[in-house]
Amino acid sequence: MTFDLTPSQRKALHAHPNEPIRVVDPQTKVQYLLVRAEIHDQPAAPDTRDAYALIDESFAEGWNNPTMAEYDQYESHKQS
Repeated sequence: MTFDLTPSQRKALHAHPNEPIRVVDPQTKVQYLLVRAEIHDQPAAPDTRDAYALIDESFAEGWNNPTMAEYDQYESHKQS
C-alpha cells in the first residue's frame, strides 16, 4: 500500500533526509515514523563489540587454566 506525501511531510523529509520523521494520528495519538524505503530495507549490521564480554567469559576458563600453560611451550615440549 502506498500513499502520497503531504507537502509538510515532503519538506520535513528533505530537511532531514537521514532521520526518521515522526507523524501523529490526530484521532488516536499514535506516533509513526516516516523513513526512506532504502534505509528501512537495509539489514542492520550487528555490533560485534556487544559480544566481546561474552567471548572473553566463555574462553576465560581455558585461557586461565594452568594445565593449558603446556601449550604455550608446545614446541619446546615436542622437541624433548
